[in-house]
Amino acid sequence: MSMPTPSQVLLTSTAAYAATFYLSLPASPTSTRLAKTREALSVIHCTLATTLSVACLRQHRDALFPTLPPASPLSHAPSKINSRASESALPLIATRSAFANAITALETGYLLSDSLILLYCVQLARSNHVAAKSKQRLVGLNMRHLAYHHAGLSAALLYLQWYIYQGREKGVLVIIMMMLMNASSPFGTLRWWLVNFRSEKKTAIAFATAAYLTVYAAARVGLVYAILRIWGRQTGVGALQTFGGLRWQCKLGTGTMATVNMAWLVMGVSNFLRRNLGFSSKRRD
Repeated sequence: MSMPTPSQVLLTSTAAYAATFYLSLPASPTSTRLAKTREALSVIHCTLATTLSVACLRQHRDALFPTLPPASPLSHAPSKINSRASESALPLIATRSAFANAITALETGYLLSDSLILLYCVQLARSNHVAAKSKQRLVGLNMRHLAYHHAGLSAALLYLQWYIYQGREKGVLVIIMMMLMNASSPFGTLRWWLVNFRSEKKTAIAFATAAYLTVYAAARVGLVYAILRIWGRQTGVGALQTFGGLRWQCKLGTGTMATVNMAWLVMGVSNFLRRNLGFSSKRRD
């Protein structure tokens, strides 16, 4: 059986996620039901995307950790890192994969579908019919954050799909590694569900928060360093030197992502310590 094309995966996943969401709703859904259904679909997608990404990276392990010739003293020169020709020849960058392309198309389709779902939820939650059943709009969902997140990632992945369509994609394995960030989302959803619907279970919320922060630290902060380290191993330099030698577009994107994820983690850990372990920024007598 041949691998479906990225275009087929993109169109199918966009339609399938939207249809699954719509068919899972009762005739007159409350805003709470809308939020729960949307979050359940998110868990399904993130679990699927993470599993497929791990399988793809295992399939291309030789491109991630190739057997390299002994490094020469000149291989550590910064100019080597900045050379576009040498960068494009790295196994990590040059390797192409129909499996990886399909996974990026799946992620793109989900983001487009989820954007439509969120718009539908907001409009439905604002209607008098739903408002009469629930004063809450979409329980615990930060719509502004989701809007920025989906707009940015959708634009970037659609741009990638255009390159894939033309057969000019590069660095798709790097994208697949970044998709491992999906691994933290199910833990975040579990915490969201407990906080909003089982708020009396303080111990369970504390454990869920700790688990979420731990996975978040590994999958969204530590992963950035791991990618730079794998990249640097193929050029003979360290992670920081690799970052310094990236093209400005990649440096801007990577730096912004790492900074935002780190700031989010620091705030999350700070709030967790203050609420559960009694730490406070104010001095107590």
